[in-house]
Amino acid sequence: MTYGNIIHTITGRQRLLPLGRACCGLLLLLLTACEKEIPIDYRDAAGLYAAEAVLTQKECTVRLSTTQSVTDNSTADHNIADATVVLSSEGEVLDTLKYGADGVYKSAIGGMAGFVYDLDIYVGDRHFHSSSTMQEEPQLSSFRFVWKKFFSERMLFAQLRIDDKPRQQNYYFMHIYRNRVGYRWAVTTDEGNPGGELQQLFSCTTERQMDNNDEDALRDGDQIRLEVRAIDRLSYDYLYSMQVMDNSGSNPIANFSGGCLGYFSACHVVTRNYTFRTADVEEE
Repeated sequence: MTYGNIIHTITGRQRLLPLGRACCGLLLLLLTACEKEIPIDYRDAAGLYAAEAVLTQKECTVRLSTTQSVTDNSTADHNIADATVVLSSEGEVLDTLKYGADGVYKSAIGGMAGFVYDLDIYVGDRHFHSSSTMQEEPQLSSFRFVWKKFFSERMLFAQLRIDDKPRQQNYYFMHIYRNRVGYRWAVTTDEGNPGGELQQLFSCTTERQMDNNDEDALRDGDQIRLEVRAIDRLSYDYLYSMQVMDNSGSNPIANFSGGCLGYFSACHVVTRNYTFRTADVEEE
């Protein structure tokens, strides 16, 4: 919905890239009637490779793992420690990322706005490739928590405003962490509203949930970290497809060639830290 020069989007609960356990088979519904048992019929599949790769202005981080079969109930480590991960730009190899732990490969090389970066991952005889264009620094205007009235219910929102850059198409990924754990996220674009102010609302909780100490409700003293990334169109397409996946019934748009799940995004990141206090929440 567009109100004047403000794009206004409400997002729901936290949903992140599922790099660990993923159902790789087709599970038919189990129906029971007249006390007759109907067996479950599904097709199992081998684990797929999945990567979450981000190049910021400071460093490059790639987490590589395999998905877990629907029939695999083990607690085995699905991280990949023997891959070769190469970052390059304009045909020049910039670095081969070093493996640390937990499937994470790192490089201290950061990206520069306007450059196209390539990421190549080699695992055995498999090769996965993705490209992304580094964006300029996003400009945050304000961030606050606000009460809004919906019928008889008071709802708490986190409100973010971004000063959009004129004369270019811009895409943003916004992520709120609570006590170092992902809490809410969304992607947005200035399509149809270039150069205006973008507003993003994150639905947090109701007043009743806070009164009942719901585990998802914010509490006084919670440490809040806001992360805003300026991303390119390919990254936006992948993350947006993740955001609407439940409603669309489709899989995310492929970001890697070679059959690897996940995405690679070269992005400029801005972070802000806050301490949540109910007394500071504004009324609207």
